[in-house]
Amino acid sequence: MGQEFSGILRERISIERQSHGRDALGSAEPQYLTVGVFWAAAEALHGGTASEAESRSAMPRWRFTLRETQVIKPGDRLVWGDRIMTISSVILEHRLVPKTILQAEETR
Repeated sequence: MGQEFSGILRERISIERQSHGRDALGSAEPQYLTVGVFWAAAEALHGGTASEAESRSAMPRWRFTLRETQVIKPGDRLVWGDRIMTISSVILEHRLVPKTILQAEETR
């Protein structure tokens, strides 16, 4: 079962967490520190209602499945290729193959 699960993990994602750094003048500026780089399976999530899905403000949402990890938190940033997303939920699933399921929304 574990080999079948690892075969679907084809996308490379990076998880980053915001921290505060200082610029040359001493002002706070946001910085992102890499929490980890993972192999994941990506699946597009579709909007609930037709009006939500066709809204101009609706951003694509994605579900990522990866090997179990407890270092990812809601609010972390997910980088997948040239896409940047915010993680909205983290679910730890402890069935035959322990895994972490993330839901993320693309940011503008």
